[in-house]
Amino acid sequence: MALVNMTEIIVKERLEELLKEYDCCKCEICFMDMLAVALNQIKPQYVNTKKGELLKRIDAVSKQNSVDIDIAIIKAIEIVRNSPHHENKEEG
Repeated sequence: MALVNMTEIIVKERLEELLKEYDCCKCEICFMDMLAVALNQIKPQYVNTKKGELLKRIDAVSKQNSVDIDIAIIKAIEIVRNSPHHENKEEG
């Protein structure tokens, strides 16, 4: 198994879920901007084994980690929704 940032995988999955609740642009540019903003607020967690991946997934669903991840993602959605990096704000 290659070196994997489990935080990135978990945040990406959660961002996809949370975006279903928001009326905002969901184009690839905005999605990647939201992902980058959220990931910059959360400590990366690298693993290189399947066991490590499983342990990090279990840790991510703990109540406090889950709340911290959701807060970072919601802030990222708001930041990008208010200032998208593409010209057509209705795109997506």
